[in-house]
Amino acid sequence: MKNPFLLMLIATLTITLSGCNFIEKQMEEQKSEKIIEAYYQSIIDENYEKAFQQLYLYDYDPEKTNQNKSNGTNLSKEEAKEFYLKKIEFLKNQNYKLTDFEIEEVEYADGHTFWHHIKLEVEQNGKKIEWSEVADIYEEKLLVSSKGDPYVKYRDGKMNFEIE
Repeated sequence: MKNPFLLMLIATLTITLSGCNFIEKQMEEQKSEKIIEAYYQSIIDENYEKAFQQLYLYDYDPEKTNQNKSNGTNLSKEEAKEFYLKKIEFLKNQNYKLTDFEIEEVEYADGHTFWHHIKLEVEQNGKKIEWSEVADIYEEKLLVSSKGDPYVKYRDGKMNFEIE
């Protein structure tokens, strides 16, 4: 009699705990998606100050192959914002404009760590181009890396490098 009760108890606890983990993952994904959507939509709407607020900022050295993003940036918030707006001005001078985005999928590495795959539509000099990016949340801020877009560093959180 005790054996079936014990099995039911273990099964119930297992299902309950698994369900809690699933709900927690869903909440984290939704929180991340809100940050991602706020960033990309702000870029499209040309609300660059709002886009800037979504980004994780870190000093970037193009000579280094392995960047230590966890150190952040040495720039003050005001200096970083000014630098970001200079990067955006560079994009405008290149006739580069983000016109659309879509969150395509969420990828998990270990059941907890995840990132989003983003499809972008960019217009440059009147020509539409599609790029793929990966968006990750670090310290509640957005990290973006592109698969091919040579201009990503002019709209992401990379700081303190020479603007061409």
